[in-house]
Amino acid sequence: MRAHDRAWIATVLMGLGHLRAAYPLRDLARDGFIIYGTRRTTPPRERRIWRRLRRLYYAASKAGAVPLVGKALLGLMLAVQRIRPYYPKKDQSRPTLAVRYIGRLIRKRKLCLGLQDAVAGTSDPVIHTFYATAIALDALERAAGGEPRDQYLLICDADFNRVWVPEDPLTSRIRYLAPCTQVRRRLLAYGVPDAAVIITGFPLPKENVGSEAGLEILKADLFERLLRLDPTRKFFSYHQKSVMGWLGRDAVPLHEGGPFTVMFAIGGAGAQTEMVRPILRSLRDRIRAGAVRLTLSCGIQKKVHQRVLGAVGEADLRGELDRNLQIIYEQDVFAYLKRFNARLRETDVLWTKPSELAFYCGLGLPILMADPIGAQEELNKRWLQEIHAGVEPPGPLSACGEWLADLRDSGRLAEAAWDGFLKARKLGTYRIERLIRTGEMKEGATPLEQ
Repeated sequence: MRAHDRAWIATVLMGLGHLRAAYPLRDLARDGFIIYGTRRTTPPRERRIWRRLRRLYYAASKAGAVPLVGKALLGLMLAVQRIRPYYPKKDQSRPTLAVRYIGRLIRKRKLCLGLQDAVAGTSDPVIHTFYATAIALDALERAAGGEPRDQYLLICDADFNRVWVPEDPLTSRIRYLAPCTQVRRRLLAYGVPDAAVIITGFPLPKENVGSEAGLEILKADLFERLLRLDPTRKFFSYHQKSVMGWLGRDAVPLHEGGPFTVMFAIGGAGAQTEMVRPILRSLRDRIRAGAVRLTLSCGIQKKVHQRVLGAVGEADLRGELDRNLQIIYEQDVFAYLKRFNARLRETDVLWTKPSELAFYCGLGLPILMADPIGAQEELNKRWLQEIHAGVEPPGPLSACGEWLADLRDSGRLAEAAWDGFLKARKLGTYRIERLIRTGEMKEGATPLEQ
């Protein structure tokens, strides 16, 4: 590994997860982000492949959807979703159907040849947030010969399919940036050498963390959040000394710090849009009374935004818009992510399916877990439960006003916020920057080591 001032950041627009992983690394990015597979970055002959891959992604991301695709692509979709059990431990390095399919696309169709052209002429490393660009660029550059380039692949889930690793991981130059220990274990099972795996943590936004040394923003926001999440002071009766020590406070004020705020984040494919109606009906009176502030995060799809606005109208809550009811929607993905991150600072509960947002528990946000879609989200859910940062809804959506109040009064949401802060890594952005700029990085022994 060599030291560099900048890196190419290669990502894709398939939902929001891969872009969300890339966005905090913008200070590293040479000439902005390469969003591969789009019209601006991809040669015409490749666009059809990426349209098909994107179509597969959105089909797989909608609960209960049956994609109108051919048998071969349907088989690929199912293969990419499947994650073999980790136990009993065994060698899982044998290439799967999906791995071979990607390999054929690289060999026969020169997948990502446009990406190879885009980064040509520089020795800067490339950080990928999607497996296909990393595997393809690595294979193309090895075939072309010349000086090897540092390639990094950031894993976006707590566990993942074999398709994230090339057919022969021993000959690959890819190094893997792991958000948690289970990712390292799985990479080793897939045949990746231990020296090619670096536990960095998932990259979280600097504007939500503060400095690497002080975590000033995170700690200040978390303290105010804990006050709002613990109106009965049940949580503080058990954990006050620990909170005071870690967050650098001397006393617990009597006030709650403002209204109780819930953010419901609809996935990039829009699969949770229909959940908005029963949530609004259940919370309507509390929203009108100012007892609850609700943020509906719609992403970048216009049709999702329109359906959410329709649900707001049906609930007769248009008068609360920009007051106790907020909607986050932008057509530009980076404008959306900027607004989303800003709004998180005032959020007390993040209600979302366990996607890459599971790692945002490291900001001290309790994750209220909507139903997972796909094997990787099932395993993200398991990871959240293992570290006690995820909360499963105890009742139906139609009664969420009641059970949210009970979860808050019992201290359970405050417990989840605190456990996420203690147990999930939060310095991923800084560690990845240090790795690129110095060519080396010492892994922290614990999530709180700075």
